[in-house]
Amino acid sequence: FSFKLNHLIIIGVLVLAFSTSMLIRSQPIEYGFELNEFDPFFNFRATEYLVENGFTEYSNWNDDKTWYPYGRDVSATSQIMLHTTAAITYQIFGGNSSLYDFTILFPMIIGSLTVIVIFALVRLFGGTTAGLIASLLFAIALPITMRGLAGWFKSEPLGLFYVFLGLY
Repeated sequence: FSFKLNHLIIIGVLVLAFSTSMLIRSQPIEYGFELNEFDPFFNFRATEYLVENGFTEYSNWNDDKTWYPYGRDVSATSQIMLHTTAAITYQIFGGNSSLYDFTILFPMIIGSLTVIVIFALVRLFGGTTAGLIASLLFAIALPITMRGLAGWFKSEPLGLFYVFLGLY
């Protein structure tokens, strides 16, 4: 492997795409470091339950705080991969942060990492230039960024990441 100038350009454009995506997705933090909407709070609570009790308890958990009067079988009716991925990445990368703070930043980071996966996927079919353009377009695409903002702890950003990674 010989490192050349075009490798620096590729790395630079990918850093630009990642950074742009992070900046766009971090805009809601200006108005408060909070989860947005209703579903992210349930997803946080389910992830918190998984972190505190383990996967076996989580898979048997009937949440009696929702769907009155019978409760909700969480593992059968929710996004298990979102909760599991967030719990595992929190235990690895969470450091001294709280799980709540981690789940606020999680969609922003995963959504921004998707630009790298988009580059790799498009590069297979269209070449390096097409991959770089695709990653830049993905970084600023409004319909995609609106569903992966900081505080939007739902399944869309992680789902896109896993779909493109799986296609790759």
